[in-house]
Amino acid sequence: MELSVVIAAYNGALVLGRTLESVCQALPPDSEVIVVDDGSTDSSAALVQTFGDSRVLLFCQENQGPAVAANTGIAQARGRFLARLDCGDICHPQRLHLQLEHLRKHPELVLLGCRVRRVDALGRLLGESEVVRGAARISRGLMRMNLFQHSAVMMRRDAFEAVGRYRPFFRFSLDLDLFLRLGEHGPMDNLPQTLSDWVMEPDSISFKYRAAQAEFARLSRLSAAARRAGLPDPLDEGRLEAPPLLALPREERLAAYHWECARALLMGDRPQEARAELVLALAQGLDPHQARALARFSHLPRPLRQLARMARIAWMTR
Repeated sequence: MELSVVIAAYNGALVLGRTLESVCQALPPDSEVIVVDDGSTDSSAALVQTFGDSRVLLFCQENQGPAVAANTGIAQARGRFLARLDCGDICHPQRLHLQLEHLRKHPELVLLGCRVRRVDALGRLLGESEVVRGAARISRGLMRMNLFQHSAVMMRRDAFEAVGRYRPFFRFSLDLDLFLRLGEHGPMDNLPQTLSDWVMEPDSISFKYRAAQAEFARLSRLSAAARRAGLPDPLDEGRLEAPPLLALPREERLAAYHWECARALLMGDRPQEARAELVLALAQGLDPHQARALARFSHLPRPLRQLARMARIAWMTR
């Protein structure tokens, strides 16, 4: 089989349907969709069972976290290429075709991403992420920021297996840890086209476990720095301590969510709407200094905002 799309789901019954509909409309021939239900307590599994498309296969396990769920799905997958899609996100109709075509034309690439739209929980289009192209820039930049949207990547299965799959220790930065290791195995790149939607939800991992995710990301880069220096991976030596998996209070999640909505709206050159989101973030307890900095940025003329974004990307990928 040519392609397997792997989706890990945990209590995603309210949003999984839109994800399955989008990916099934985008599937090339000789492809499958693997859904792993990671011990959900809602009707996620039942939704997949009744979806009515023979290309969608369901596997259930006890709750073990996103990395183990993804590894379970990939172990069941038959494709030479693996595409990831997060529960709730949207795959655009041409995404899988274009990524497959590019990877076939460029056999040296081990992973390929794309530009991503950001969408809020109500379905409002906010803006598009910056996209960085070129393997060398990406390799350098990953040590400072994540330059791929996990839900929008496609990779070669043999490369994924060669680097040791997802590592469950990095529970909430499993993607960054994988990208860093894949980048040591071979070149990676992004397509310039917008081919995926990241639907931001206040109760998603990105907001619910924001502090833990940031610490796991730091540890991912710490491990990568050691490997790049020719030293043993500290995870392999048992020298990394996982942060506590503490969910943020609801107010802090909402503050972070509205902050990210404001940033995304500025990506879409909509400063007035961005400032309205900052007001909502402040009402939930966002640090006023953080809000003022973004508000000042939003008042800059559009050319200066664009220049500042380009300069930031250039600095981060230097």
